[in-house]
Amino acid sequence: MSFRFESILRLNKNKEDLLQKDLGQINALIQKQQDSQSFMKDIMESKKEELNQKKRQAVDVQTMILYDNFFRGTQVHKQRQEAIISEITVKLEEKRGEVVEAMRKRRTLEILKDRDMLKEKKLKEKKDLAIQDENAANLWGRQF
Repeated sequence: MSFRFESILRLNKNKEDLLQKDLGQINALIQKQQDSQSFMKDIMESKKEELNQKKRQAVDVQTMILYDNFFRGTQVHKQRQEAIISEITVKLEEKRGEVVEAMRKRRTLEILKDRDMLKEKKLKEKKDLAIQDENAANLWGRQF
């Protein structure tokens, strides 16, 4: 009892596994970028607090310029991170669609396989029953 599309089913399963692996890598990349963004946000908050402390004391212009440059740089970095996350999210959605399609194809073949196996099982049972009927008829014929 072998399914005639078994090799295609295996290929589809392997393709689905590879796509899911890619999806996991994309998810990990998004998480890494979000962690980086969160880290920069925490640093920026820390530096804002530090600047507020320095403002209460006497602070020179060079220090203010330095903090200003830092905040501008972190703002540029934040915008870049948001663009990267947005691009990766688009790729994630595309890959998710590919995974869903691969799962659908695999599941369709599995359903066909199940139906084929059930059909073969019923055919075998029918043949076995016919053989048993023939044996019983022969046995009955020998007795009389």
